Amino acid sequence: MDRPLISFMLFAYNQENYVRRAVEAAMAQTYSPLEIILSDDASSDGTFDLMRQMAGEYRGPHQIRLNRNPLNLGIGGHVNRLMELARGELIVVAAGDDISLPNRVEQCWQAYRDSGGTAMSIYSGLILIDENERQQGTVQRPLPPGINDLACRIADIGVCGCSHCWHRSVFDIFGPMIQETVYEDKAIPFRSILLGRILYLDEPLVLYRRHTGNISAPRQSLWPRAEVRAHVVKKQKRRLLTLKNYDRDLRQDHAGIKIAPEVRASVLLEVLRQVRLLELDIAFNEGSFRDRVRVIGRGMMSGVGINWIGKWFVRLFYPFHLVRVRRHLLRELRSRGQHGSQTTDDGV
Repeated sequence: MDRPLISFMLFAYNQENYVRRAVEAAMAQTYSPLEIILSDDASSDGTFDLMRQMAGEYRGPHQIRLNRNPLNLGIGGHVNRLMELARGELIVVAAGDDISLPNRVEQCWQAYRDSGGTAMSIYSGLILIDENERQQGTVQRPLPPGINDLACRIADIGVCGCSHCWHRSVFDIFGPMIQETVYEDKAIPFRSILLGRILYLDEPLVLYRRHTGNISAPRQSLWPRAEVRAHVVKKQKRRLLTLKNYDRDLRQDHAGIKIAPEVRASVLLEVLRQVRLLELDIAFNEGSFRDRVRVIGRGMMSGVGINWIGKWFVRLFYPFHLVRVRRHLLRELRSRGQHGSQTTDDGV
């Protein structure tokens, strides 16, 4: 298998304090041929100016391309835009505050080659670092059993987004993600399962920086109930967008899709059930007391299970789920402060 052009896409937004190290790491990749796309999502600081300066000074073997979005597109929109620009067969992504080890692209290429071209998504372990690049430990997140056959829980589908590499066919076949998508590290691997499989590399290939600007980092706050409720709803709406991506992709009819039609049909039914339930729960969390009573009635009419009906009845008078989430967030803040350990992206 000939060595194809690979695209290394570096996504940055208001990361002027860290982006130099991220760009240096991209330029230090040992793989060739490689195009490096340095892209800024309408930052308000000096992030793009720094990337432009480094691109102008670069004299190495890789192709360097610059992109600056005139308006902030968010994660999903930014990925969609760069997939329009990328020319590589494989896509390796990096954040503007992380550092890829020099052999990262080479390792991804070798893993794809050794898979016989079946690995549509590849990701690796991580080394956690803080703002000053002090190592805080490692993250190893192997694939859950059954994921490549869609025989796992839908919630278990996903990869470590900061170490993700995918084949461009996941966009050539399925098209752009829903623009507002935030959990691209779930939406894209789902497509990869439909077309082939996900592959995990145990070797850490990325230094993942934990700081208060991470999308998954908890904010320092006393977390009053209204703020916790808003946090819960925000996470739910992000999950809802992920499920709607799944819904749309499962309805595609393309010869490249490897998952059997009966399996896709079964998974689609489960996705639609979860969409319906999540929409009801969002309405419950956002609504007044009267609105929540209506949600319970709608749930009973639509056949929602007795467990959820019971939870909603209890939550009418005691929001135990918000208490649980607040405890989780405060526990993560303490853990992060003491150990620099990784938080989950979903506190619900």
